[in-house]
Amino acid sequence: MYNRTYTGKIQLAVLDTAGTFCDGPQDLRNRWSEDDLRGCKAPVVPFYEAFEKFGITLSWESIRKPMGHYKPTHLRMLLALPECQEQWMGKYGRKPNEEDFEKILAEFRPLMTKYIVDPDLAKPIKGAVECIRKLKEAEIKVGCDTGYYASDSAALNKKLADEYDMHFDVTTNSEIVQGRPSPFMVFDCMAKANVHNVNAVVKIDDTAGGMKCGNNAGCWTIGLYATGSNNYDMLAAAKPDFLVPSVEYVPDIIFGEIEPRLRRGIRPGQGIIETI
Repeated sequence: MYNRTYTGKIQLAVLDTAGTFCDGPQDLRNRWSEDDLRGCKAPVVPFYEAFEKFGITLSWESIRKPMGHYKPTHLRMLLALPECQEQWMGKYGRKPNEEDFEKILAEFRPLMTKYIVDPDLAKPIKGAVECIRKLKEAEIKVGCDTGYYASDSAALNKKLADEYDMHFDVTTNSEIVQGRPSPFMVFDCMAKANVHNVNAVVKIDDTAGGMKCGNNAGCWTIGLYATGSNNYDMLAAAKPDFLVPSVEYVPDIIFGEIEPRLRRGIRPGQGIIETI
């Protein structure tokens, strides 16, 4: 008899980039005095420096608020922040407009290209290399989604492959695929990996937007609360299936928690929040 309930194994893991498998927390105040000691610095620094060129100082906390979105969208959300608009009014006597957006974006682009492969930032988080190796050994395809420009993401992934032997089976392009919190980057990775059942997919991310992306897709979600932009409370509010400190714990969650549930016919998104 046909059974709609999927009871197989995980086939695809879709990971975010900075704060998830690379660019983790470290003390870089010797380079950036504003450093908040959290992960996912590679997008923060170029936004900070780009705004500084226009006489606007945004805190790292403010810059992190829209984290997880495609970077032009992230910039628009920063320009809409009250703290940004107040400074812009004080300096220019008006609110920022579309021309201002384009000018800041033009400053941001080369800075992002520079920092995404910065030696201090473009290195794996503890346990990331082992995580990807274990998933591949279990014949789980590994996907990468991100809010970065495609060329920047490709440069980072090449560096990770060349220097750390980290390889992704599929990647998605946020320039042409609608990003978080929509589900479409997960679906794009599924299509490229030829994975048909969303119950066989895990979305792994350090942002609430990433958890909403996975939840909207209907797949399993694992939030990483200690290595990226969003803290435990922010991730918990997005209602992931599991909350763990870092990518180091992902294989244990997949093999020890998710797959046993799948064998019992349990689907993702049923209010199970397990934490370590």
